[in-house]
Amino acid sequence: MFKDRKGEQQQTGGDYPPAELTHAQVLNDGALVHNVLDDGDQGNSTDRPSSRRRIARVTSFSSRYREWRIRLSSRVASADWAPDLAEDIGSRRWLRGVATLLCLSAVAAAAWPGFSSVEAAPAMRIDDRVRDEFRSQMIMPLALGGDSGRRMGATFAVAELDSAPERPRLDLVATLTQGDGFDRMLRRAGVGAEEATKIARMIAAAIPLADIEPGTPIDITLGRRINANEPRPVDALSFRARFDLQLAVERRNGQLVLDPRPIMVDATPLRVRGTVGDSLYRSARAVGAPPSAVQEYLRTIGKELNLDSEISGTDEFDMIIDYRRAATGEVEVGDLLYAAVIRQDRPRVQLMRFGRDGRFYDAAGEGTMREGLVRPVPGAVSSRFGMRRHPILGYRRMHSGLDFRARSGTPIYAATNGTVDFSGRNGGYGNFVRIRHGGGLSTGYAHMSRISVRNGQSVERGQVIGYVGSTGLSTGPHLHYEMYRNGQKIDPASVEFVTRAQLSQEQLANFRQQLLRLQLVEAGAALTDLAPDPSMTAEPVREIDRIENRQRVN
Repeated sequence: MFKDRKGEQQQTGGDYPPAELTHAQVLNDGALVHNVLDDGDQGNSTDRPSSRRRIARVTSFSSRYREWRIRLSSRVASADWAPDLAEDIGSRRWLRGVATLLCLSAVAAAAWPGFSSVEAAPAMRIDDRVRDEFRSQMIMPLALGGDSGRRMGATFAVAELDSAPERPRLDLVATLTQGDGFDRMLRRAGVGAEEATKIARMIAAAIPLADIEPGTPIDITLGRRINANEPRPVDALSFRARFDLQLAVERRNGQLVLDPRPIMVDATPLRVRGTVGDSLYRSARAVGAPPSAVQEYLRTIGKELNLDSEISGTDEFDMIIDYRRAATGEVEVGDLLYAAVIRQDRPRVQLMRFGRDGRFYDAAGEGTMREGLVRPVPGAVSSRFGMRRHPILGYRRMHSGLDFRARSGTPIYAATNGTVDFSGRNGGYGNFVRIRHGGGLSTGYAHMSRISVRNGQSVERGQVIGYVGSTGLSTGPHLHYEMYRNGQKIDPASVEFVTRAQLSQEQLANFRQQLLRLQLVEAGAALTDLAPDPSMTAEPVREIDRIENRQRVN
């Protein structure tokens, strides 16, 4: 029987390797194979020689390779490839780091790219045949309608001309500049002086030349010239003379003929209405109002209401804009015609543009106020601020205000917002009102026939506070107007005034009729589709469009 392996390992001088040997030590020392033949008990072992023997180790190539790889991996793992050169200076570890650094630097220097120029391939030699081939593939064959450039290439059958022929017609666009004359513009475009003058007279017969806006493009077609010493004749000329008029000049049977072409225009005003919401400007733009009209609306309403505190998000804005649409598709946005703020289905502010000066009037026919202080009465100034001879007392003394000539009973307006701090009889001033404004400014109104405000009352700019009279020390109906800054009298003429216009009875009737017509305009009526004008002729098809259509079909 085989002997016990554990017992053999415990014997002194046994041939088994110790249990704590590593795999590498086992490989280095060899593999011991024991073949123990046990024919009897251990007592008889002295009678015959032991059958245990050592078998020589046979090492193959794969075993040696595996052994070498294990040793190399162990050394590489234990090696320090990036030592700190600031430590252990002069040691073997430090010298190994310096050597590694020098080797890496040498490799980097050897791999550094050079800066020498790169040799380019020699350019292809182009002879006449190759040049003709390239020329045939350019854009000109396509513009002439050719399906391929190669087909248009020149051959030896083409004869060279002494001079290049002129184009049979020349299409160009000229622009009328500021302060330029129509005939001068034509001459710069290459039109003869006589023909340019003739065309300018024909255009002037249809529309004043001064009414043509600078920057208007003029489409001109020049025909074939009779000889090289004469300018090209005008075959056709056309431009947009007005928003509703197209003018064309054509040559028919050798004669130039003016052809005015009216353009159908829809002049329905554009009405935009909606809820103010978080932002009046954004809400108006969201429903289609042009930016310029919204800005004018804000400026106009801002003179009557405080846009930040007096307009809420539930209010409605209502604006009507001068708006024209041409049958050709162009749109022209004009001035703001009507502006209103509606609260709970009732207009809080209604303003309409009326008259030649473009002033806005409210629904009662009273003009809105300009920037600055309101002129207290519309009359002229009869006496100014300064020293003068008093008409009643007969001696010179300081005149501390302005006298406005006005009829008795004429309304007197507050110069600006403020609070009445005096209202009543005041000696030689007669019936007198003094209003305290912000910034230390106050105004006084004297010689009134009747007072319409009381002490402590708040008044708004342009509000009626009384009526012209001749109470107190006065020679006739007029308004004595004073201004105070921090209690000191100052010249009221040093402050800019504005007037509040009044309409006559005839103007007021026209104003109300126009206001009624505007209020009948439906919101969005100007944005409906407009039927095309049958009198307008279609534009001629361009050559490039023909080429694109032909390529699309193919």
